[in-house]
Amino acid sequence: MAMKSMEIFVTIISGVSVFIVGQLIVKLFVEPFQNYRKTVSDIAYALVVYANVYANVGLVDKALEKEASKEFRDLASRLQSYIYLLPYYQCIALLTSLPSRDSLIGVSNDLIGLSNGISASNIDLIIPNLERVEKIYTCLKIYVVKGMTASDYLSSRVTDRHTSE
Repeated sequence: MAMKSMEIFVTIISGVSVFIVGQLIVKLFVEPFQNYRKTVSDIAYALVVYANVYANVGLVDKALEKEASKEFRDLASRLQSYIYLLPYYQCIALLTSLPSRDSLIGVSNDLIGLSNGISASNIDLIIPNLERVEKIYTCLKIYVVKGMTASDYLSSRVTDRHTSE
């Protein structure tokens, strides 16, 4: 009888332990990684939605410039937070497809630069903005059109627009 009680106790303790370890893995690694991927998706979305703003500096509505600027700055902040949110980020980045810590900080800086570069009415900022977008796409492995880099695609769109005028 005592042996049977001990087996039941061990089974219960084993089950609870597996559940606790599973929940720790989900909360510490899986959920933050899913949130990171969602942020990358949001960045890809914003880069397409606001392409007309950063490729036409000073030519679009000021309210739209302000909205795009705020969105890029928010995304930069969220992206950078994953360095601290994911435990052992650098080790995980080496084992997975995540960009290195330095690359992630670079992307965050490029998003902030893009945020700053769209609220000025200086046409000279278009090329630096497109270069920033190219670096963001490359580092985060966001693909726009098969066989074309982001800057080629965006440059062709800007060229098409200017030649059609």
